[in-house]
Amino acid sequence: MPSDDEICPSVWYGRAKVFMFVLWSAFCGLDTYIWWTNKAPPWSILVLVLTNGWGWLDAVVRYPIIHDIDSLFTLKNLLLILLKILWLILIFMRNKENPVMFVVGSMLAIVVPMFYAMFLPLDETEKAYNLIKSAYSDDDIGLRLWIFLRDPRAGVLALNRMRYRAVKRGLEELAERSPAAAAKLGESGGFLMSASGKAALRKPGRSV
Repeated sequence: MPSDDEICPSVWYGRAKVFMFVLWSAFCGLDTYIWWTNKAPPWSILVLVLTNGWGWLDAVVRYPIIHDIDSLFTLKNLLLILLKILWLILIFMRNKENPVMFVVGSMLAIVVPMFYAMFLPLDETEKAYNLIKSAYSDDDIGLRLWIFLRDPRAGVLALNRMRYRAVKRGLEELAERSPAAAAKLGESGGFLMSASGKAALRKPGRSV
């Protein structure tokens, strides 16, 4: 029996996205620990907010969308990685506390983006990739925050639309890859599904 990952690749990328959020939280804790133990000035934490927030968090939020090597997204993250390494060096040079943590933090700043690139859907067919990426937004996290601060209601509506697209595309993918599972889902959970959800499972020549 095929696994969920084989039926719906979006499931795998969704799990990878959650894993990246966990790693982001852990590494932010490590960076904050280095900043705290070396008694860095309070304003220097703003650099960490910039590199880990506008840089890494933005990349995780936009995963698994692929960006060209010459895109502004890639250029921005390369510059922020360099800024992060420079920040680590300057912070460590203040008191030279926890050299092991400093080495680990510097290596992670370089290695983690490589793993991020390895987890992108580079081997998926164009059709599968278009289906996967359609459930996500490629807007910069700074732009999202600006929209939310200007109009919180519009920001919430945009988030709900993204969730709706994710569910709709997931149902379409399930119907495409596993008609039997789609039919079973339509029969057992039809009372929980909206008309659009049922339509996503319905394919020509198939009754659900």
